[in-house]
This record gives sequence, structure tokens and C-alpha cells, in this order.
Amino acid sequence: MKKVRRSSLFLMFLLLPVTFNYFSPYLIIDGISHRIAAGAFLIWFSMFITSLLFGRAFCSYICPYGGLQMVADAALQKPLRQVKWLRKVKFVIGLVWVVAILGLLMASSGFEKVNFFYLTETYVSVDSVIKLIGYYVIVIGLLILPFTLGKRGSCHYICPMSILNIAGTKIKNKTNIPSLRLKSDKSKCIACKQCNKVCPMSLDIMNMVKSEKMDNTECILCGECGNACKFGAVKRVYGRRETCIKTNDDAKVTI
Repeated sequence: MKKVRRSSLFLMFLLLPVTFNYFSPYLIIDGISHRIAAGAFLIWFSMFITSLLFGRAFCSYICPYGGLQMVADAALQKPLRQVKWLRKVKFVIGLVWVVAILGLLMASSGFEKVNFFYLTETYVSVDSVIKLIGYYVIVIGLLILPFTLGKRGSCHYICPMSILNIAGTKIKNKTNIPSLRLKSDKSKCIACKQCNKVCPMSLDIMNMVKSEKMDNTECILCGECGNACKFGAVKRVYGRRETCIKTNDDAKVTI
């Protein structure tokens, strides 16, 4: 599955000149201003809906910008610098974006039609010199943080696309609906930290296992930690979160 995931991300990155518009926040806003549900709106809405079942797996399998970050990480091999205050930036960007969309939707009284190929009539996003320049401006801009702050810096600190997946992940974890998630068994953990080493999001998986707190909104459910663990202490499953209840003799019963 590791090769499938990485191949999928790399392919999505290669196809970015074709799909660029279909992930564009600008086209969502522009489409709404003309009462049109553009392809980007439909894709971003789908991202939120699927996150209720698969969490942030979109980030690890489909996101073309995730593919860009993966390529940069492979080339740079630079560890992530933890900057707590900077993590708020993507939420500010996301909030502004959502408010703008809701405001425009209310002002325009909704959509008149759906046009998946709005402003992409040739089906290819980058089909002119001007668009090619814009494409490289975005790509180079997204590479600045991996170069300066390390592994998946843009994903951690500025990506507005992750907001929808984070929101869906929080909802699914809160409601405990059946979904893709990590499952741990701390009795099998030998503290080798192999899970930490392979995590593309630089999470402390070992501590998550030891504390039995596997729900992390920064986790993209790639399964790399489960593949690296030879003892079965962590794995990726589909289902509800297990709930442990202490009985009178302090034993834990899983329901």
C-alpha cells in the first residue's frame, strides 16, 4: 500500500498542470459571484464529505500539493521545525475563505447552475503562458516553507485545503462514526520510534500509542507508521473508536 499511496501522490503532482483549476479557491469565489458551482467547489465539498469517512486520507493519497511536498521532502530530507503560532495561519486563511463563500452565497441567493469546467473550457488548467506563470508562482510559493521549515511545511502551516479535512476529522472523532482511523496496542510497543521516523507529518506516534490517544487532526492516515511497526503496536483500521471503561477491579473492558 505504501508504493500505491506514493505513486498516487506523485501522479497527482504530475497532473497538476491539468487539474490546477479544479483545486483553486479563487475559482470557487469567482464561480459563486456568477452563481455558478464550479468544479473546484464540487471537489472541495467532496473533500469535506469524504473526510467524515476517511479523515485526512485525501492529503496522503490524492492531494497534488501533497505530492509536491512529498517530492520536496525526498529531495531536502529536512526535519520539520515546530512553530506553534504559525499553525494558526491556515485556520485564519480557511476562516476568511469560508466566510467569503457563505457571504457570497447569501448575497447571490445560491447557484443558478453547475459547470464543472467553469473557466477551464479546454479541460486543461494551464493552457496559456499567463496561466503557466501563475502556476509556477503558486508552486514555488508552496516550496518556500519546506525549504525553510522542513517536512511538509506548507501542509502544516498554510494549506487552506486541510481545513475541510480537519473539520470532517473532528466531527467523525466527536461522533465516533465508523471511519478510517489508527488503532494502537501499547502493550506491543517497544519504544523503537520507527513509527516516528516514517511519519510524513512528523507526529510523535510512539507517544500517541503509549497514551492511547490516536485521534490527531494532523494525522493524514497514510498508514506509514503501521507499515514500519513490526510488532503490531499501531495499525490502520476502519470502524468506530474503541472505548475503554474501568471496572470495579480497575480492569479495562473494551466495548
